[in-house]
Amino acid sequence: MEMYRIGICDDDKELCSGLEEQICDIARELSVKAEVEVWYSGEGILDDLGKGIQLDLIFLDIELVQRDGISVGKFIRDEMEDIQTHIVYISSKQNYAMQLFKVQPLDFLVKPVSREQIREVLVRSLRQKQRLKDCFEYQKGSSLFRIPIKDIVYFTSMDKKIRIVTKDGEEEFYGKLKNIAEGLPAGFMMIHQSYVINQLYVSEYFYDCVKMYDGTILSISKPYRKEIRGKIKQYRRAEINGGL
Repeated sequence: MEMYRIGICDDDKELCSGLEEQICDIARELSVKAEVEVWYSGEGILDDLGKGIQLDLIFLDIELVQRDGISVGKFIRDEMEDIQTHIVYISSKQNYAMQLFKVQPLDFLVKPVSREQIREVLVRSLRQKQRLKDCFEYQKGSSLFRIPIKDIVYFTSMDKKIRIVTKDGEEEFYGKLKNIAEGLPAGFMMIHQSYVINQLYVSEYFYDCVKMYDGTILSISKPYRKEIRGKIKQYRRAEINGGL
């Protein structure tokens, strides 16, 4: 399994140390390669998230000074348009249910947090992430939708709107194509700032474009051509080795 990236953000340094130790211990028990990073302020984690740090799971204290956990969660969901990162809120109080609704946390734990709670959250996060690898998840309004990865032919973007072309039709939502491309499995390639393709549905490759199985021609922009030639070779070797 690839590295599972876990964040802890709490201004209680002793709690962070204990939580980090327990997470690493539980991850070893589960045979999971985990990398844990700790922040002691909302401003600190927001700064690193803005610089491109990506996490699979965050244990996030609500009562942080200045930028509290709720505003950090809203930044992740609304500004970064990230619905993949699991957020687990931790708090000494219980009365936050309505404020957390829009952030869609994986869980809400009241301090002191037990080892059993940490283990249960970690197991649930891992299971959900594994299931989602087979699906692409996107948000439209307040609703979440999933499309099987194997059914996606390509993504295209115009302004902030993303169009997903599947073998059965099309869907649209708002997002950033570059962010989507980073989260897709092997076999998907960004060939243009406006196109990400699924190689399973390519019928012909050319120097400056690809032809999809339905006859659609999509341009390969100049900055991507060299990288794409290398990826095509790798993908074809993987197909041969995998007996596909």
